[in-house]
Amino acid sequence: MRGLLSFEGPIIQFFHKTGEIIIATMLFLLFCIPVITAGASVTSFYYTVIKSVRRERGYVTSEFMRSLKRTLGKGTILTVGMLVWFGLLVFGRMQAGNRHMVLAYNTLIIVSMIVAVYIFPVLSRFDMKLTGIIKLSFVMSIRYFYYTILIMVGTAVLAWLQFYYLPMPCIFVLPGAWCYVVTFMMERALLAYMPAKEEAEKSIQSGEIDAWYYE
Repeated sequence: MRGLLSFEGPIIQFFHKTGEIIIATMLFLLFCIPVITAGASVTSFYYTVIKSVRRERGYVTSEFMRSLKRTLGKGTILTVGMLVWFGLLVFGRMQAGNRHMVLAYNTLIIVSMIVAVYIFPVLSRFDMKLTGIIKLSFVMSIRYFYYTILIMVGTAVLAWLQFYYLPMPCIFVLPGAWCYVVTFMMERALLAYMPAKEEAEKSIQSGEIDAWYYE
């Protein structure tokens, strides 16, 4: 019993991680309010959950703000670009004159949503140009199509449950808990495009690559 209630015990660790998830979720929701910062917020949310909550490196608030500062520029550009792109697709679908055009727009919308699943996790991990982020996200969405479907379906189902059935306070826990689950799939995809740990040893020692990525 004493072991269960110790700081390293499962009960205390559960409540500790739950508290961290709540803090990360609140920060995520807060920085989504301006809309154009939503992309940077999603990026920092993923980065914080995988690093601070799951890997227990650093503090949630400081890691979130550090990531937000680092990715705010690219995240904002990607967010605005995605809003414009999806807006044009939806408008085009509404104006489509025949079913073939509707099908074409529906296909573009679905493909764009699939690629969007990976854009901000990629931004959280790699320092590359915007075109590189989009290209890598597209490749990952095809290569790990099974993860893509699981993440999209899971997100849709949880959003539906939150909107129609779950009490409002669950919104401060559910996104973080789901992000925690998603990291187990997303990290496998991200690590596939990082150098092997042995090859990256020099970069790790010099501080160019964080060692926690490989834990």
